[in-house]
Amino acid sequence: MSADYNSSSRRPPVWMIIVIIVAMLPALAFPTLLAMTSPDSSQRTFVWLYPFYVIASGVCAWICWPDRKDVSWILIILMLMSHAAMWMLVRLT
Repeated sequence: MSADYNSSSRRPPVWMIIVIIVAMLPALAFPTLLAMTSPDSSQRTFVWLYPFYVIASGVCAWICWPDRKDVSWILIILMLMSHAAMWMLVRLT
């Protein structure tokens, strides 16, 4: 790693860090989603993987920001869409 990697120019700005954190907050509903699925349902697998996906997406969006801002925004949008998809999976089936 180069010395300039840890410099402030290589980190996302504070507003972007806040956007990433706010986009990750709906994953805190994981216990509620898990309680809404039946124990023998295949939905449970997706619900268990959901928080790991959200964390990975948030970290990737943070890492991509200095060089690939568009990829960061795409990851955030996909994360928000996955929040909606998880609620639809649990509530509508």
